[in-house]
Amino acid sequence: MSTDPFSHDDAAYVLGALGPAERRAFEEHLTGCASCTRAVADLAGLPALLSQVDEPAYAGPEASPVLPETMLPHLLEEVRRRGRRVRLLAATGAAAAAVMIAVVSAVLLVGSSSSPVPARMQAMTQVDQDRLSATVSLEDVAWGTRMRLACTYRGGDWGEGSPSYALVVRTRDGSTEQVATWRGVPDRETRLEAATAADVADIASVEVLVSGTGRTVLTLRPTRT
Repeated sequence: MSTDPFSHDDAAYVLGALGPAERRAFEEHLTGCASCTRAVADLAGLPALLSQVDEPAYAGPEASPVLPETMLPHLLEEVRRRGRRVRLLAATGAAAAAVMIAVVSAVLLVGSSSSPVPARMQAMTQVDQDRLSATVSLEDVAWGTRMRLACTYRGGDWGEGSPSYALVVRTRDGSTEQVATWRGVPDRETRLEAATAADVADIASVEVLVSGTGRTVLTLRPTRT
């Protein structure tokens, strides 16, 4: 059984039925009593519920019927029930919001940490030689096509020293564009990047030529993926 002398003052406080001195004492008590503070919060909606009662029910002794003894306990229970429901909805909403934030954060984290899938490397066809081999990828970008080339020059000389090469793009309208040059390094893979303003769909072929001779040693007709 509760020994708190203020335990029954919550409803009177909410309804404004306490005298000035009692009200001040109860408010001072609230600063250190979590139980009474919760009770007042539970009953905060009581005035609103009472406002829904028809006026004749409390207009005056001569006009009002006798109120059922169960009316106030019923109203108190209803207020408490509604208070519990509001707190439950608030807790559920907060939990759902936390889950949503966690999911969104996870999605953002995955999106920010994942690297774009690179374009597929395609093997270039050797033309009348077997010393130079290469693969190339063509990636559609907003400004045209990004190209990545990986090639290997097998040891040996073609004439004097290692040859120099040029990467050439031929478009479907008949244009030719040189997009990169490099020197072959025997028995080592060379990787380089190049670019063209032409879209992948407009590229008829990609070729590797021996610089200064116009001789084609590798060729590729792009396939869309």
